[in-house]
Amino acid sequence: MRALLDSSVLVAAYISRAGACASLLEDILNDHEWVTSNFILDELSRKLKDKFRYPDNEIAEIRVAAVAAAEIVTPEEIPTDACRDPNDLPILGTAVAGRAEVIITGDKDLLALGTFRGIPIVRPGEFWKQLGALVGPQDATTESAGPAATASSETSDKR
Repeated sequence: MRALLDSSVLVAAYISRAGACASLLEDILNDHEWVTSNFILDELSRKLKDKFRYPDNEIAEIRVAAVAAAEIVTPEEIPTDACRDPNDLPILGTAVAGRAEVIITGDKDLLALGTFRGIPIVRPGEFWKQLGALVGPQDATTESAGPAATASSETSDKR
């Protein structure tokens, strides 16, 4: 799945390193495609520096890692009436330009939209529920069952 993580989720991932957002970022990096833009990375850098006093060298390392791991796109122009906070327009533009299949955010103005041009907008904890809905009940059951359930069903087939 192509996922956009907004700067609020990325900040939470980097400052907590063990919370839900950190787990989410790890999952996106390992199993999905991460779409972002320089706008989002600039916001991330600014928030880490101004609010959390991250040193410049750590911010630079985070940015280099993000550029290596994500697909960086140029946000499309979005009409100014698309959302109530004009500062969120580049986030929506990044999602559209990057063909994101989900926008993951903690931003209340984005969450109020619910979807944008068919792209669901969800909280970090809702991402896995959204993914399960897209995969479908049978596929989700098979995936969540894991190897133990598969071995168990093979054993019962042999009886």
